[in-house]
Amino acid sequence: MIYMGATINFEHIYKSYGQTKVIKCVDLDIDDGDFLTILGPSGAGKTTLLKMLAGFEDPTDGEILVNGEDISKKPIHKRNIGMLFQNYALFPHMTVLENVAFPLAIRKVKKAERNELALEMLKKVRLEGYEKRFPRELSGGQQQRVAMARALVFKPSVLLLDEPMAALDKQLRKQMQIEIRKIHDELGITTISVTHDQEEALTMATKVCVMKDGMVEQVATPVEIYERPRSVFCAKFIGEANVVEGQVKKVSGDDVTMNLYDDTLAVIKDKSAKNGKTEYNVGNTVHAVIRPEKIQVVDDKFDGIIFKGKIEQAIYVGDVLKLKVRLECGKSMKVKVFTQYSLNLNEGDIITVGMKQEDMVLVSH
Repeated sequence: MIYMGATINFEHIYKSYGQTKVIKCVDLDIDDGDFLTILGPSGAGKTTLLKMLAGFEDPTDGEILVNGEDISKKPIHKRNIGMLFQNYALFPHMTVLENVAFPLAIRKVKKAERNELALEMLKKVRLEGYEKRFPRELSGGQQQRVAMARALVFKPSVLLLDEPMAALDKQLRKQMQIEIRKIHDELGITTISVTHDQEEALTMATKVCVMKDGMVEQVATPVEIYERPRSVFCAKFIGEANVVEGQVKKVSGDDVTMNLYDDTLAVIKDKSAKNGKTEYNVGNTVHAVIRPEKIQVVDDKFDGIIFKGKIEQAIYVGDVLKLKVRLECGKSMKVKVFTQYSLNLNEGDIITVGMKQEDMVLVSH
């Protein structure tokens, strides 16, 4: 099957319900073939954005362009968009084959051709031989694959996924994440998925869009959004993070000197600096983001910044030991130590933790 991809542009999109503003000036560009995951807490506006693209909701203001054409006033059935719902929405009285072929039937495709295309799609989602079964005879994962086949069989230019793994158990969810990404890579279809699951977003996406309070906080690759968050919110929402507030003490090019915890000074390179020059000034309030896995248990000879502290909590989670360390200054720090290097760490132990300045990220808010 050959799929035509699509570029998507949300331009100055607003959405209000009465006096309540749900989407507040969203500008978002999605390239042909992207797998974009929209991530955010409940009420961030994720699903509303998806519904406006699908045609279930109209924007209060702004334009939604698909391949340069404004579709914001176009009827749902003329948008050529496939959608996989959270509850799959399969027809219980239809066989698997009939369910998958249904979008082709309403498009007046002849029965022989639509059955052929439906069988081809069932093969693509590894459900060959299941065409005569009914949804009730399938597992949750199999039902999801049927719904996926139905969403793709008419060759849409865009595929939308609304919390697609929410109804599955953890192990099956991980398996389906990989399968859906594999199908995306094979077909090259522009895909947008909504989720509140951080791991799911990082696993499946080529790009992640983090939303908060109806606005886009950051759009970047999974690696960039984890390693170089633009805000305290992104840092805390994607994975775990230690966020230390301090003041800029010195600026030199893109090197920013700030105080950490007990007035220890750290020189941190501003990774968002332009042309080698930071926009921070002496006296500005800044935040240093330090991921727990970047912090090590060290001795006093460690070449980096060190703090002494007491282990208040040690939680074993298989490959990692999660520590909560109370520093001498009174602040607490989250540390992740791979269990093969855990050195028999226990609650109550006094330890020294160290970090490299190059592993820290500066954010302003």
